[in-house]
Amino acid sequence: MNGIIICGHGMFASGINSALELIMGPQQDLITVDFKKGETNTELKKNLRNAISLLDKTDNILILCDLLSGSPFNNAILEAMNDKRLRVIYGLNLGMLMEITMKRNFGCSIEELQ
Repeated sequence: MNGIIICGHGMFASGINSALELIMGPQQDLITVDFKKGETNTELKKNLRNAISLLDKTDNILILCDLLSGSPFNNAILEAMNDKRLRVIYGLNLGMLMEITMKRNFGCSIEELQ
């Protein structure tokens, strides 16, 4: 199975995951990383790396970010440059998250999730 990490500014990641869980229930191998007000880029990097390590048993990991060129996206891209299992997508919205999650749960490949 492919893992999913949701990463975004403020409480975006946990908020959109909360909406997903109301509609589709709790999801396996899905982790959120919030970049809260007052946190540093170093803390974000550490939290993202921790989330990646928690999904080490998954085949691949799709990191879904809120914005292009924001700190969550930039850190995700840097991690993906050093780990071939990682793929990064930006512009996440609830409809996109639901579609990706459903496809992932039906066993689609990482390429089909992008």
